[in-house]
Amino acid sequence: MRFIIILLLFTQVLFSQKTISGKVFSKETSTALSGVFVRDTKTDNWTISDKDGNFSITLPYFQDIELNFSILGKKDTNQVLKNDQTSITVYLEDNTLHLKEVMVTANKERKYSELTLGTNAINNVQAFSLDDVLQQLPGQITTDFSLNEYKNIVFRTASVLSDAKAFGTSFMINDIPISNNENMQALNPNTPTSAGNDYSVPQRTFTNPNVGVDLREISTNNIEEIKVIQGIPSAKYGDLTSGLVLITTKVGNSPYRVSASIRDATTELNLTKGLKLNSNNSMNFGINFLDSKADPRNNLLNYQRLSGNLAWKTTDKFSKVKNTLNVSFRSNLDDAKHDPDDITAAVVKNEKQGFSISNNLMWKPSNLWLDGININSGFSYDRQFSRKERWINRSLTAATDSKEEGIHDAYILPSQYTSVSTVEGIPISTFVNLDLTKTITNKAGWVHSLVFGVSGRSSSNKGEGRKSSATGLLNFYVLDNGGDSKLGYRDYDFKRARTENQFSAYLEDRVYKKFAANKILNIDYGMRLENQSGNMLIQPRINSSYSMNKTFRVRGGFGLSSKAPSLNQLYTGERYLDRLLGNGIYSYPEVYQKAWIMTVVTPGDNLNLKPSKSYRTEGGIDINLPFANINLTGYYNRLFDGFTGQQIPVSKDIPKLNVITNGKEIPTYEVIGTEKLYYLTNSIENNTNSTDTGIETIINFRKIKALNLDVSMNASYVRSKDNSKTITYESSSSLTSAERYGVYPSIPMANDRFTASFNFSYHIPKAGLLLSLRSEHIILQDSNSPHSYFPNGYLDNQLVYHEIPEEERTDIQKYGHIIRDRSASQSELERVLHNFHLRVSKDFKNGFSVSFYSSNFLNLKPYYYKYGERYQSDIANFSFGTRLNYQF
Repeated sequence: MRFIIILLLFTQVLFSQKTISGKVFSKETSTALSGVFVRDTKTDNWTISDKDGNFSITLPYFQDIELNFSILGKKDTNQVLKNDQTSITVYLEDNTLHLKEVMVTANKERKYSELTLGTNAINNVQAFSLDDVLQQLPGQITTDFSLNEYKNIVFRTASVLSDAKAFGTSFMINDIPISNNENMQALNPNTPTSAGNDYSVPQRTFTNPNVGVDLREISTNNIEEIKVIQGIPSAKYGDLTSGLVLITTKVGNSPYRVSASIRDATTELNLTKGLKLNSNNSMNFGINFLDSKADPRNNLLNYQRLSGNLAWKTTDKFSKVKNTLNVSFRSNLDDAKHDPDDITAAVVKNEKQGFSISNNLMWKPSNLWLDGININSGFSYDRQFSRKERWINRSLTAATDSKEEGIHDAYILPSQYTSVSTVEGIPISTFVNLDLTKTITNKAGWVHSLVFGVSGRSSSNKGEGRKSSATGLLNFYVLDNGGDSKLGYRDYDFKRARTENQFSAYLEDRVYKKFAANKILNIDYGMRLENQSGNMLIQPRINSSYSMNKTFRVRGGFGLSSKAPSLNQLYTGERYLDRLLGNGIYSYPEVYQKAWIMTVVTPGDNLNLKPSKSYRTEGGIDINLPFANINLTGYYNRLFDGFTGQQIPVSKDIPKLNVITNGKEIPTYEVIGTEKLYYLTNSIENNTNSTDTGIETIINFRKIKALNLDVSMNASYVRSKDNSKTITYESSSSLTSAERYGVYPSIPMANDRFTASFNFSYHIPKAGLLLSLRSEHIILQDSNSPHSYFPNGYLDNQLVYHEIPEEERTDIQKYGHIIRDRSASQSELERVLHNFHLRVSKDFKNGFSVSFYSSNFLNLKPYYYKYGERYQSDIANFSFGTRLNYQF
C-alpha cells in the first residue's frame, strides 16, 4: 500500500477518462454480434457487446488506444483508434482457411518474448495432445510418434536433466494451475529425476511423479489459444522454474463440431458444441476419446484417454460482471498386457480417473476506487491405481515384511511365483487467487496499470499408497542365497503425507509511455512474496521494451522464481535394509526351511528439502523490415537448489548369531555378540545447479502475394552446463583394505544444441486450401559427460572420511582397489540431421473440412556415430494420418 501511495504522489494522478463506444458485426453475414469480449491491450480493462452488438468502454487515458475483439469462432482482431476517435465499427471474420491471412506458426507477442499459438497454429500438426503442438516451438524437435509413455516439455535447455527441469514447467488452464505436486504414483519414491522407472515395460514409462505434467492427458479439441512464456513470467505466477504455458479454452456459441483422426494405430474422436442460452448466458460442452496402440499388429501396449468438459459463461446486462464456470472429467489408462512370447514380461495397468472444477470471476465495481476485481479458484481430484504383475523364476530366496528393527523369522519364497505390486494414490489440489486492478495516468502521459494479488494452493494425497504382501512389493528387495542385501521399502500409506500449502502475495506495475510518434516504452515490474510450506522467498521480476522507431525495438528482463518439492520427494517412507543372517536358508528336505533376517531401519522422508530456484534473464531486439519481421533473443538462465538423489553412508551395530542345528529339529539361534554393518541409504537433497545460455530467433517474411506463399523460420542455440554437488561412493574391490568406499565428486557436464526450422505455407483463401511444409534441422548436438576416475578421498571401515592428497589420487598401486574404470559419455553430431513434415488442408463451405498430415514424409533415416558405432537418430520416423471435420 505504501508503494501505491508513493506512486500517486510522484505521478500527479489524473482521473480524467475517455469513453469509446462502438458496434461489432459478423463480416460474412453483417449481423450484429453479441458476447464479443472487448479488451484494452494496455490496461486489460474490458467490456462485452450486448445483444445488439453495441459496447462502451471507459479508459483512463486518451492517446494510442488499441482494443482487442474476440469471440469463439471468429478471428481475433486489434483495432487502433486515432486520438480524437470516440466510436468504432468492427467486423469479425470466421476463423477458417477462407481467411485472407492464416497464421500457422507461433506468433511473437507485441511487447516481450512470449509466443502465442492460435487455432490455426494448433491445427498445423495433427495434434493428439498438447505435446504435439508445443514441439513446433523454437528449440523443440518432433520426436517419434508414440502415446505409450508419458510426455513432458522443458524450454531453452540442452541439459541431460530435462526431466527434472520439466517439473518446473507450469501449465495453467484459464489461470488455474495443473498441478503434479501431489502425484506419488511410484513404487520406488527415492528416484527424484526418473518417473516411475519401476513400472517400465521395454523402454516405456507410464507414471510421471517429479517430472512435470503428462501432456498426453491434455487434448486440443477444446483449446482456443496457447501462450508460452519461455522468459520471465509476470509476478502473478508462481511455483515454476522452467517456463509457463497459459491455455485458454473455448466458451461461447458455436455449431456442432465432429472430428475423427487416425494415424498409425491411433484413433481419436471429438465432439464439441456451444449453446447461446440468451444474450447473457452461453454454454459449451465437449467430449474426446483416444485409443493408441504401440504396435498396429497387436494390442499388447495400449493407451486410452476419455475426457469431457462443460463451460458456462454468464454476464450481467451492464457488462460489469463476467463469470465462467468450468467442469471437466478425465479417464486415462496405460495397459501393458501379457506377452505370450515372453513369460517374464511385466503386465502393467496404470489407471487414472478424476475431475476438476474451476471458476473465473471478473467484476468491474462501479462505486469503488478499483477498476477490477478478479477471483480465480479451482479444485482437482483424481484416483490413480497402478498394478504390476510379473512371473518370477529364480533361486530360493527369503524375505520379511516387518517394519520393526531387529531379527525376524523370514518368509521362504518359492523359486517360481507371480509377483503383484500395487500403488493407489488420490491426489487432491486446490487453488484460489484474488486480483485487484487499478489504472492511473498523469499529465505527462504515463499510464500505470497496478495489480495487487494474493493466492493460495494446497497439495495432498489421500490414497492407500504402496501395498504389498510376502509375494508382492517385497520381491523388489528379496535376499539372495549368498546373503547380499538390498535397500528396500515396505507398505506406505499416503495418508501419512501431510497437506503441503503455498501462499503468495504480489504487486505489479505495468507501465506504458509514448514519447514521440514511434518511441514507446513498456515496463512490467513487480515483486512476488512466496511462502512454500514455510520457505519464504522474495521474487523480483521485470520485463521491458522500448521502440526507438518503426524499425527497431529493444527489450530485456530478469526475474527470480521457485518450485516447491513434490509430495513424492518429501514423503518417501523409511528405508529398510534386510540382511540374511547365519549361513542363509537352513533346510532339511520335506521337514523344514528356516531363515532369519536382520532388519535395519533408517529414517526416511526428506522434510528438509527446500524449493528449487531459478534466476532468468534475457535481452532481445525486434527489427521490422519491409520484407520481414525479425525477433532475436539472448538469455541466461540459472537453476540452483535443484532436486537430486544422494547416497549417505551409515554404520550400525547388529547382533552376531550362532545358529544351532540338530538333524531334523528346527534350527535355533543365540546371540554371541555384535558386529558392524555398513551400508548406503538414499535421500533427496537440493544438490543440483545448472545453467542454460542461448540465443534464438524467429523470422516471419512478408507474404509473397504472387505465389500465395508465407515463409517463416526459427532457430535456437543453447549450451547447458550441469554441476551437481552430489557425492558418489564406490565400494572397494578389496575386502581386506582399510579403504571401504572411494569418495568421488560430481564432474560438470556440458551439452550443446543448435536447431533450426522452416515453414512454407501455400494458402488460397477463396478455395480454403492450405499446403504447409515444415522442415527441422539438427545442426549441432554435442554432449560431454565426463566421470571422475580417481577418488578425492575414502571412507574407512568406520565410515570416517579421509582425504587423499592430490598427488596420490592417481596412484594405482596404492588406491587401485577404489579407482573406477575409465568411462565417459561423449557424443558429437558428425553431420546435420534433417526432417520434413507435410500438411494439406481443405475447408469446404458446407462445413466439411479434411486434413492430411505426414511426419518425415521423405522417410529419412539419418544416423550418427558414437564411439565409432553407428546409431539411428531419434528424429520422428515416417508416419501419416488424416483428420475429418464436420460442423453443422
